[in-house]
Order: sequence, then structure tokens, then C-alpha cells
Amino acid sequence: MARGVSKSEKVSKVIMTRRNIAPVKHLQSSRMEVTTDNRRAAKDADIIIVAVKAGDAKTLLDGVRRYTAGKLVISIMAAVSIKKLRSALPKAKIVRSMPNIAATIGEAITAYSPGPGLDAKDLENTEFILGCFGECIEVPESLMNAVTALSGSGPAYIATLIEALVSGGLMVGMPRDVAMALATKTLTGTADMLKAKNMHPAELRDAVTTPAGTTIAGIYELEKGSFRTSVMNAVEAATRAAERVSKKFETETE
Repeated sequence: MARGVSKSEKVSKVIMTRRNIAPVKHLQSSRMEVTTDNRRAAKDADIIIVAVKAGDAKTLLDGVRRYTAGKLVISIMAAVSIKKLRSALPKAKIVRSMPNIAATIGEAITAYSPGPGLDAKDLENTEFILGCFGECIEVPESLMNAVTALSGSGPAYIATLIEALVSGGLMVGMPRDVAMALATKTLTGTADMLKAKNMHPAELRDAVTTPAGTTIAGIYELEKGSFRTSVMNAVEAATRAAERVSKKFETETE
């Protein structure tokens, strides 16, 4: 995220903090400062991104509270509600968001929920920041646990699917590198086509499926193995897990 934001000509400087800066020291440049000093970073920044685990939230937020008045604070912490963030930073302008790991290559999809009191400029700045490492979409906060389950955890589901496709290729005699290339490009190409043509997934599936052909034979096996049901159950189970974590955090920090 820091790399993505620092690449924008609209940003003069990014200050990235970490308790142990050794793994990110190489990112130090004229446009990015790497430091362990959260307080000074919060003091000097116009926009603050909070990117720690929920268990570290209280200590971090207590430390920077005095420097957040009137500033836009974008949280990417799972389980920490806007209510909790406003309680910890009462004078800040709060946005809760959930990106995914594809931010590392500028291809994230980030859902965000603005807290009360934000004006048009705050929302514009939020979308600008989130847009530096992918796309973004506004959702009500009530959906954030589901977002965590679907798009936050989603890359792991997709990686499992790709792994299964590669294994299938190996089963039928395909070299691993060839199977990997075919599986990954098939996935990205399919996703790009659905988006570019605004197609329903079923429409694309039907376009590829011919009577008594290879595709329907494969789909039959997927349906026999409850593929769609398993994916739906995975999203539902991950949502419930996110809800449990959220409730636990809310209870422990009251």
C-alpha cells in the first residue's frame, strides 16, 4: 500500500512505520521515509492509514490520538468497528476499509465504509488513496465482515482453485510449468472477460459448454462434488469467523 501511494505525483511523501524496520529499510527513498516513530508520523501526515492487527489497535491508537484531530484516518484493521475507532480517535474523520493481498501488485479490490462527518473532499481523498493500489467500492459497514470473508480471504480460495487445476493438469500428463501458466492465465482471462463484457458468469459458462462436450463432462464432476456449495459455504463460514473475531474484540476492549 505504501509503495502504491508513494508512486502518485499527488503525494509529496509517505511515512511508513514499523516496529522492526529492517525488512522494509530498502524502501527508504526521497519519497518514502521508513521509521519506528508512530507519533511523529501521525503528527506530520495529512492522511493516516492504520494497518496493524486488531490486538495492537488500542496501544497504537492511544499513542497517536493527539495528532489525529481533523485528519482523515483510514483503517484496514479487521474486526475494529467505526464506533470503536471513533471512541479511540474522537476528533478524527474515520474510514473503515478492507483491501486484499493483491494490493502488493496494485490489483486490490478494497471495500470501504465512511464514518459520520466526512465531506466530499474526505471521500475523494479516500478513493484516491485506495485507488493507488487497486480499485475500491463503498459498502455499508454491516457488510464489512462479509467483505473480509469474500474478497479479503478470497485470494486464498482462488489460490486453492489454481492449485487444484495444476494438480489436474499433472494427473493427465501435463508439465507443471505448462499447467501453471494455463491455469493462471485462464483465471485472469476469464475474470477480465466477465468485467470487460459485463457478462453474467452463467452466460460465459453456457458459451463454452456444448452438448456432449468436454466442458459439460468437467462441470458434471464439479457439481457432483458440490463445488459451488463448497465455495458458498466457505464464504459463509469465513463471514461467521469474522463476526466472532469482531464480537470478541468489541467485548475485550469495552
